Order: sequence, then structure tokens, then C-alpha cells
Amino acid sequence: MGIKKTLVRQILVRLAFLVLPLLAIYLLMEFTYNPHALCTANEHRHTMGPVGYIILAAAVVVIWFLAIIFEQIWRYFKKDRKISFFVVLLFALTVVCFFCFFL
Repeated sequence: MGIKKTLVRQILVRLAFLVLPLLAIYLLMEFTYNPHALCTANEHRHTMGPVGYIILAAAVVVIWFLAIIFEQIWRYFKKDRKISFFVVLLFALTVVCFFCFFL
């Protein structure tokens, strides 16, 4: 039963390291972005502000993937293969989900 608790805890920690920065970026965009900042009188101009936030979110996801890969290499050499197998499986499922989402 101990390995199951450890596995669930590790999965939640890894997902928190992904979800919390993405939530922070979303809240930053929600509260600071004004699409009508450049509008003057009858001229209606929009800015491309969300593109920068999307690029920032993509950078967070790429850094998260690289951290997971680095951790798996580190765990492989540390010989902690029981937990490592399940984390690799979670990583593979996450990659497939992101790939399907962006198709």
C-alpha cells in the first residue's frame, strides 16, 4: 500500500508543477490584458496580446516535459525503477493527450 500512496503523491506533485504555472499565466492574461488599449475614438484596433500568453504557456509546457525527461534519466541511474515505470507511463499518456489536443 505504501507504493500506491507514493505514486499518487508523485503524480499529483508533477501535475501541480504543470497546472499552477498555467493557471498563473491564465489569471495574468485575464486580469491584465485589455484588447481595446489602442482604440481611439471611432478607430477600433485590437492587439495580438493572447499570442504572447500562448507562447509563454507553451514554454512552460516544454520546460515541464524536459524536467520530466531529466528526472526519468536521473531515476534510471538511481535504480528506483518501480516508481519510475509509473511516472514514465504518466508522462507518455500526457504527451499523447497534448498531441491529440493540438491536432
